[in-house]
Amino acid sequence: MQTVSRFEANLLRLLYYFLRREPIERALPLVENRCQAPACLSRTAVQLVQDALAKGCPFLLGWRGGWMNERHLRGDRISSGRLWQRTPPQDLALAFSGHSLEFLVWITAARPGDKEPRWQPDEQELTVGDRLLLFFGHEGLRESGEGLGAPDLRKRQPFVQHGLCWLAYPEDFTTAPLDAVANFEPWTTGVGACILEALQHDLAARWTQVEGNKERIASPQNMQALGQSQARVLTAFLDAVEKAGRLDLARFLLRAAAVIVSPYAHASMWTGALQTTGLRLADRSALYQAALAFLHQLPRFVTWAQRARATSYFDEGYQAAQLFLADWEQYQGNQLNERAQAIIHQMDPLRQA
Repeated sequence: MQTVSRFEANLLRLLYYFLRREPIERALPLVENRCQAPACLSRTAVQLVQDALAKGCPFLLGWRGGWMNERHLRGDRISSGRLWQRTPPQDLALAFSGHSLEFLVWITAARPGDKEPRWQPDEQELTVGDRLLLFFGHEGLRESGEGLGAPDLRKRQPFVQHGLCWLAYPEDFTTAPLDAVANFEPWTTGVGACILEALQHDLAARWTQVEGNKERIASPQNMQALGQSQARVLTAFLDAVEKAGRLDLARFLLRAAAVIVSPYAHASMWTGALQTTGLRLADRSALYQAALAFLHQLPRFVTWAQRARATSYFDEGYQAAQLFLADWEQYQGNQLNERAQAIIHQMDPLRQA
Protein backbone atom coordinates (compact mmCIF):
# COMPACT_ATOMS: atom_id res chain seq x y z
CA MET A 1 0.00 0.00 0.00
CA GLN A 2 1.37 3.41 -1.01
CA THR A 3 1.22 6.21 1.56
CA VAL A 4 1.83 9.93 1.12
CA SER A 5 1.79 12.96 3.40
CA ARG A 6 -1.20 15.29 3.73
CA PHE A 7 0.47 17.91 1.52
CA GLU A 8 1.25 15.30 -1.13
CA ALA A 9 -2.33 14.02 -1.01
CA ASN A 10 -3.58 17.58 -1.59
CA LEU A 11 -1.14 18.02 -4.48
CA LEU A 12 -2.29 14.79 -6.11
CA ARG A 13 -5.94 15.71 -5.69
CA LEU A 14 -5.35 19.05 -7.41
CA LEU A 15 -3.51 17.31 -10.24
CA TYR A 16 -6.38 14.85 -10.64
CA TYR A 17 -8.78 17.81 -10.73
CA PHE A 18 -6.77 19.47 -13.51
CA LEU A 19 -6.92 16.16 -15.38
CA ARG A 20 -10.70 15.96 -14.77
CA ARG A 21 -10.50 12.97 -12.48
CA GLU A 22 -11.70 14.83 -9.36
CA PRO A 23 -14.83 17.00 -8.96
CA ILE A 24 -14.46 20.72 -8.42
CA GLU A 25 -16.09 20.50 -4.97
CA ARG A 26 -13.17 18.47 -3.65
CA ALA A 27 -10.46 20.52 -5.33
CA LEU A 28 -11.30 24.20 -4.84
CA PRO A 29 -11.03 24.12 -1.03
CA LEU A 30 -7.43 23.01 -1.57
CA VAL A 31 -6.81 26.08 -3.74
CA GLU A 32 -8.41 28.36 -1.14
CA ASN A 33 -6.43 27.02 1.82
CA ARG A 34 -2.70 27.59 1.95
CA CYS A 35 -0.55 24.66 3.03
CA GLN A 36 3.10 24.67 4.06
CA ALA A 37 5.20 22.88 1.44
CA PRO A 38 7.72 20.28 2.62
CA ALA A 39 11.41 20.51 1.78
CA CYS A 40 10.92 17.79 -0.83
CA LEU A 41 8.36 15.26 -2.00
CA SER A 42 8.60 11.56 -1.30
CA ARG A 43 9.57 9.16 -4.07
CA THR A 44 6.09 7.64 -3.90
CA ALA A 45 4.43 11.02 -4.49
CA VAL A 46 6.72 11.82 -7.41
CA GLN A 47 5.98 8.46 -9.00
CA LEU A 48 2.24 9.01 -8.61
CA VAL A 49 2.56 12.43 -10.26
CA GLN A 50 4.53 10.91 -13.13
CA ASP A 51 1.94 8.18 -13.56
CA ALA A 52 -0.96 10.65 -13.53
CA LEU A 53 0.68 12.89 -16.14
CA ALA A 54 1.72 9.99 -18.36
CA LYS A 55 -1.81 8.56 -18.43
CA GLY A 56 -4.05 11.55 -17.78
CA CYS A 57 -2.78 13.99 -20.43
CA PRO A 58 -3.00 11.57 -23.39
CA PHE A 59 -6.41 10.38 -22.18
CA LEU A 60 -7.75 13.94 -22.02
CA LEU A 61 -6.44 14.78 -25.48
CA GLY A 62 -7.98 11.64 -26.90
CA TRP A 63 -11.30 12.26 -25.16
CA ARG A 64 -11.49 15.93 -26.17
CA GLY A 65 -10.96 15.36 -29.88
CA GLY A 66 -8.06 13.06 -30.64
CA TRP A 67 -10.51 10.22 -31.30
CA MET A 68 -12.12 12.04 -34.22
CA ASN A 69 -11.36 11.05 -37.79
CA GLU A 70 -9.74 14.15 -39.25
CA ARG A 71 -7.31 15.19 -41.98
CA HIS A 72 -4.16 17.10 -41.11
CA LEU A 73 -0.71 17.67 -42.52
CA ARG A 74 2.23 15.43 -41.77
CA GLY A 75 5.20 17.05 -43.44
CA ASP A 76 4.15 17.80 -47.00
CA ARG A 77 1.48 15.07 -47.03
CA ILE A 78 -2.14 14.86 -45.91
CA SER A 79 -2.74 12.19 -43.27
CA SER A 80 -6.19 10.92 -42.29
CA GLY A 81 -7.53 9.09 -39.26
CA ARG A 82 -7.59 9.54 -35.53
CA LEU A 83 -4.70 11.38 -33.90
CA TRP A 84 -2.80 8.19 -33.07
CA GLN A 85 -3.48 6.74 -36.53
CA ARG A 86 -2.06 9.67 -38.47
CA THR A 87 0.93 10.16 -36.16
CA PRO A 88 3.81 7.79 -35.32
CA PRO A 89 3.73 6.94 -31.58
CA GLN A 90 7.18 8.42 -30.97
CA ASP A 91 5.95 11.78 -32.30
CA LEU A 92 3.18 11.90 -29.69
CA ALA A 93 5.48 11.55 -26.68
CA LEU A 94 5.06 14.26 -24.03
CA ALA A 95 8.05 15.31 -21.95
CA PHE A 96 7.65 17.01 -18.57
CA SER A 97 10.37 18.92 -16.76
CA GLY A 98 10.83 19.81 -13.12
CA HIS A 99 8.76 22.94 -13.77
CA SER A 100 5.59 20.81 -13.79
CA LEU A 101 6.34 19.50 -10.33
CA GLU A 102 7.29 22.98 -9.11
CA PHE A 103 3.96 24.32 -10.37
CA LEU A 104 2.02 21.61 -8.55
CA VAL A 105 3.94 22.23 -5.32
CA TRP A 106 3.39 25.97 -5.62
CA ILE A 107 -0.36 25.82 -6.38
CA THR A 108 -0.84 23.41 -3.47
CA ALA A 109 1.09 25.63 -1.05
CA ALA A 110 -0.21 29.05 -2.15
CA ARG A 111 -3.18 30.79 -3.69
CA PRO A 112 -2.93 31.82 -7.37
CA GLY A 113 -2.75 35.52 -6.51
CA ASP A 114 -0.11 35.22 -3.78
CA LYS A 115 3.02 37.24 -4.46
CA GLU A 116 5.10 35.13 -2.11
CA PRO A 117 6.17 32.44 -2.56
CA ARG A 118 6.18 33.19 -6.28
CA TRP A 119 6.36 30.65 -9.07
CA GLN A 120 7.48 32.40 -12.23
CA PRO A 121 9.70 30.22 -14.46
CA ASP A 122 11.24 31.32 -17.73
CA GLU A 123 8.63 30.60 -20.41
CA GLN A 124 11.31 29.43 -22.83
CA GLU A 125 12.40 26.66 -20.44
CA LEU A 126 9.03 24.91 -20.47
CA THR A 127 8.47 21.70 -22.42
CA VAL A 128 5.28 21.10 -24.38
CA GLY A 129 4.19 18.73 -21.60
CA ASP A 130 4.70 21.51 -19.04
CA ARG A 131 2.65 23.90 -21.17
CA LEU A 132 -0.15 21.36 -21.56
CA LEU A 133 -0.34 20.87 -17.79
CA LEU A 134 -0.49 24.65 -17.34
CA PHE A 135 -3.32 24.81 -19.86
CA PHE A 136 -5.30 22.21 -17.94
CA GLY A 137 -4.41 24.06 -14.74
CA HIS A 138 -5.63 27.35 -16.20
CA GLU A 139 -8.94 25.73 -17.11
CA GLY A 140 -9.33 24.43 -13.58
CA LEU A 141 -8.32 27.67 -11.88
CA ARG A 142 -10.84 29.65 -13.95
CA GLU A 143 -13.49 28.07 -11.71
CA SER A 144 -11.85 29.39 -8.53
CA GLY A 145 -13.26 32.89 -8.87
CA GLU A 146 -11.45 36.20 -8.86
CA GLY A 147 -11.15 36.33 -5.08
CA LEU A 148 -8.27 33.84 -5.06
CA GLY A 149 -6.20 35.87 -7.51
CA ALA A 150 -6.48 33.81 -10.70
CA PRO A 151 -6.77 36.99 -12.85
CA ASP A 152 -3.51 38.27 -11.36
CA LEU A 153 -1.83 34.96 -12.19
CA ARG A 154 -2.66 35.43 -15.88
CA LYS A 155 -0.65 38.65 -15.96
CA ARG A 156 2.51 36.84 -14.90
CA GLN A 157 4.89 34.45 -16.58
CA PRO A 158 4.45 31.90 -17.95
CA PHE A 159 0.67 32.30 -18.37
CA VAL A 160 0.87 35.77 -19.89
CA GLN A 161 2.65 34.30 -22.93
CA HIS A 162 0.86 30.94 -23.00
CA GLY A 163 -0.47 30.75 -26.55
CA LEU A 164 -3.00 27.97 -25.98
CA CYS A 165 -4.50 29.68 -22.91
CA TRP A 166 -4.86 32.90 -24.91
CA LEU A 167 -6.38 31.07 -27.86
CA ALA A 168 -8.95 29.12 -25.86
CA TYR A 169 -9.86 31.90 -23.40
CA PRO A 170 -9.22 35.34 -24.95
CA GLU A 171 -11.64 36.91 -22.46
CA ASP A 172 -9.25 35.96 -19.64
CA PHE A 173 -6.44 38.13 -21.04
CA THR A 174 -8.20 41.46 -21.46
CA THR A 175 -5.94 43.02 -18.82
CA ALA A 176 -2.68 41.48 -20.05
CA PRO A 177 0.23 43.95 -20.39
CA LEU A 178 0.35 45.65 -23.77
CA ASP A 179 3.82 44.27 -24.45
CA ALA A 180 2.73 40.67 -23.79
CA VAL A 181 2.68 38.49 -26.91
CA ALA A 182 1.16 35.01 -26.98
CA ASN A 183 3.81 32.47 -27.99
CA PHE A 184 2.51 29.99 -30.57
CA GLU A 185 5.80 28.54 -31.73
CA PRO A 186 5.43 25.46 -29.46
CA TRP A 187 1.91 24.83 -30.79
CA THR A 188 2.57 24.85 -34.54
CA THR A 189 5.22 22.12 -34.75
CA GLY A 190 5.79 18.64 -33.36
CA VAL A 191 3.63 17.30 -30.56
CA GLY A 192 2.34 20.80 -29.80
CA ALA A 193 0.66 20.89 -33.21
CA CYS A 194 -0.84 17.45 -32.50
CA ILE A 195 -2.34 18.86 -29.29
CA LEU A 196 -3.87 21.71 -31.27
CA GLU A 197 -5.33 19.19 -33.71
CA ALA A 198 -6.98 17.32 -30.84
CA LEU A 199 -8.51 20.53 -29.48
CA GLN A 200 -9.97 21.82 -32.76
CA HIS A 201 -13.60 21.17 -31.81
CA ASP A 202 -13.13 22.57 -28.30
CA LEU A 203 -11.56 25.74 -29.72
CA ALA A 204 -14.37 26.15 -32.26
CA ALA A 205 -16.95 25.82 -29.48
CA ARG A 206 -15.09 28.34 -27.32
CA TRP A 207 -14.94 31.01 -30.04
CA THR A 208 -18.57 30.44 -30.87
CA GLN A 209 -19.40 30.95 -27.20
CA VAL A 210 -17.28 34.10 -26.86
CA GLU A 211 -18.88 35.67 -29.93
CA GLY A 212 -22.34 34.62 -28.81
CA ASN A 213 -21.86 36.31 -25.44
CA LYS A 214 -21.19 39.69 -27.04
CA GLU A 215 -24.86 40.44 -27.56
CA ARG A 216 -25.13 40.75 -23.76
CA ILE A 217 -22.15 43.09 -23.25
CA ALA A 218 -23.34 46.61 -22.45
CA SER A 219 -20.09 48.23 -21.32
CA PRO A 220 -18.05 49.82 -24.14
CA GLN A 221 -14.91 49.37 -22.03
CA ASN A 222 -15.50 45.64 -21.62
CA MET A 223 -16.23 45.17 -25.32
CA GLN A 224 -13.16 47.18 -26.28
CA ALA A 225 -10.94 45.12 -24.00
CA LEU A 226 -12.33 41.81 -25.27
CA GLY A 227 -12.02 42.80 -28.91
CA GLN A 228 -8.45 43.95 -28.46
CA SER A 229 -7.56 40.68 -26.73
CA GLN A 230 -9.14 38.72 -29.57
CA ALA A 231 -7.32 40.74 -32.21
CA ARG A 232 -3.99 40.28 -30.43
CA VAL A 233 -4.29 36.53 -30.09
CA LEU A 234 -5.70 35.91 -33.57
CA THR A 235 -3.00 38.00 -35.22
CA ALA A 236 -0.26 36.15 -33.34
CA PHE A 237 -1.85 32.76 -34.03
CA LEU A 238 -2.48 33.29 -37.73
CA ASP A 239 1.04 34.67 -38.17
CA ALA A 240 2.42 31.54 -36.51
CA VAL A 241 0.43 28.99 -38.53
CA GLU A 242 1.24 30.79 -41.76
CA LYS A 243 4.94 30.83 -40.92
CA ALA A 244 4.87 27.12 -40.03
CA GLY A 245 2.85 26.18 -43.12
CA ARG A 246 0.10 24.71 -40.93
CA LEU A 247 -3.03 26.52 -42.08
CA ASP A 248 -4.97 23.36 -41.21
CA LEU A 249 -4.50 24.27 -37.53
CA ALA A 250 -6.75 27.31 -38.10
CA ARG A 251 -9.63 25.09 -39.24
CA PHE A 252 -11.49 25.65 -35.97
CA LEU A 253 -11.91 29.33 -36.86
CA LEU A 254 -13.68 28.42 -40.09
CA ARG A 255 -15.81 25.93 -38.18
CA ALA A 256 -16.73 28.63 -35.67
CA ALA A 257 -17.36 31.20 -38.40
CA ALA A 258 -19.83 28.84 -40.08
CA VAL A 259 -21.94 29.01 -36.92
CA ILE A 260 -21.33 32.65 -36.04
CA VAL A 261 -21.79 34.20 -39.49
CA SER A 262 -24.80 32.14 -40.50
CA PRO A 263 -27.27 33.41 -43.12
CA TYR A 264 -29.31 34.80 -40.21
CA ALA A 265 -26.45 36.77 -38.63
CA HIS A 266 -27.07 40.46 -38.03
CA ALA A 267 -25.13 43.31 -36.48
CA SER A 268 -27.11 43.45 -33.24
CA MET A 269 -25.72 40.01 -32.36
CA TRP A 270 -22.48 41.85 -31.61
CA THR A 271 -23.59 45.33 -30.60
CA GLY A 272 -27.23 45.03 -29.54
CA ALA A 273 -26.64 45.72 -25.84
CA LEU A 274 -23.83 48.28 -26.17
CA GLN A 275 -24.41 51.63 -24.49
CA THR A 276 -23.02 54.07 -27.08
CA THR A 277 -24.93 57.20 -26.11
CA GLY A 278 -22.57 60.17 -25.92
CA LEU A 279 -19.64 58.45 -27.63
CA ARG A 280 -17.71 60.43 -30.22
CA LEU A 281 -17.73 59.15 -33.79
CA ALA A 282 -14.10 58.02 -33.55
CA ASP A 283 -14.74 56.21 -30.27
CA ARG A 284 -17.79 54.47 -31.67
CA SER A 285 -15.81 53.40 -34.72
CA ALA A 286 -13.05 51.92 -32.54
CA LEU A 287 -15.68 50.19 -30.40
CA TYR A 288 -17.34 48.53 -33.38
CA GLN A 289 -13.94 47.54 -34.70
CA ALA A 290 -13.29 45.73 -31.42
CA ALA A 291 -16.74 44.15 -31.29
CA LEU A 292 -16.24 42.71 -34.77
CA ALA A 293 -12.62 41.65 -34.19
CA PHE A 294 -13.35 38.06 -35.21
CA LEU A 295 -15.02 39.08 -38.48
CA HIS A 296 -12.09 41.33 -39.37
CA GLN A 297 -9.84 38.26 -39.56
CA LEU A 298 -11.76 36.53 -42.37
CA PRO A 299 -10.15 38.50 -45.24
CA ARG A 300 -6.86 36.87 -44.29
CA PHE A 301 -8.44 33.49 -45.03
CA VAL A 302 -9.56 34.86 -48.41
CA THR A 303 -5.93 35.71 -49.18
CA TRP A 304 -4.87 32.19 -48.20
CA ALA A 305 -7.55 30.71 -50.45
CA GLN A 306 -6.41 32.82 -53.39
CA ARG A 307 -2.82 31.76 -52.80
CA ALA A 308 -3.85 28.10 -52.52
CA ARG A 309 -5.71 28.23 -55.83
CA ALA A 310 -2.58 29.61 -57.48
CA THR A 311 -0.47 26.68 -56.21
CA SER A 312 0.08 24.20 -59.04
CA TYR A 313 0.57 20.44 -58.76
CA PHE A 314 4.34 20.72 -59.10
CA ASP A 315 4.71 23.56 -56.59
CA GLU A 316 5.97 23.04 -53.07
CA GLY A 317 3.06 23.02 -50.63
CA TYR A 318 0.52 21.69 -53.12
CA GLN A 319 -0.94 19.18 -50.65
CA ALA A 320 -1.23 21.83 -47.94
CA ALA A 321 -2.94 24.16 -50.40
CA GLN A 322 -5.43 21.48 -51.40
CA LEU A 323 -6.21 20.69 -47.77
CA PHE A 324 -6.89 24.35 -47.01
CA LEU A 325 -9.08 24.70 -50.10
CA ALA A 326 -11.07 21.65 -49.02
CA ASP A 327 -11.70 23.29 -45.63
CA TRP A 328 -12.50 26.62 -47.26
CA GLU A 329 -15.06 25.07 -49.58
CA GLN A 330 -16.55 22.79 -46.91
CA TYR A 331 -17.38 25.77 -44.71
CA GLN A 332 -18.30 28.02 -47.68
CA GLY A 333 -15.60 30.52 -46.88
CA ASN A 334 -16.48 33.01 -49.62
CA GLN A 335 -20.06 33.30 -48.38
CA LEU A 336 -18.86 33.64 -44.78
CA ASN A 337 -16.56 36.49 -45.73
CA GLU A 338 -19.28 38.23 -47.76
CA ARG A 339 -21.66 38.11 -44.80
CA ALA A 340 -18.94 39.30 -42.44
CA GLN A 341 -18.02 42.24 -44.66
CA ALA A 342 -21.68 43.19 -45.02
CA ILE A 343 -22.02 43.35 -41.22
CA ILE A 344 -18.79 45.35 -40.90
CA HIS A 345 -20.02 47.75 -43.59
CA GLN A 346 -23.37 48.07 -41.84
CA MET A 347 -21.66 49.05 -38.58
CA ASP A 348 -19.61 51.84 -40.16
CA PRO A 349 -20.48 54.92 -38.04
CA LEU A 350 -20.25 57.14 -41.11
CA ARG A 351 -23.11 55.19 -42.66
CA GLN A 352 -25.12 55.51 -39.46
CA ALA A 353 -24.48 59.23 -39.02
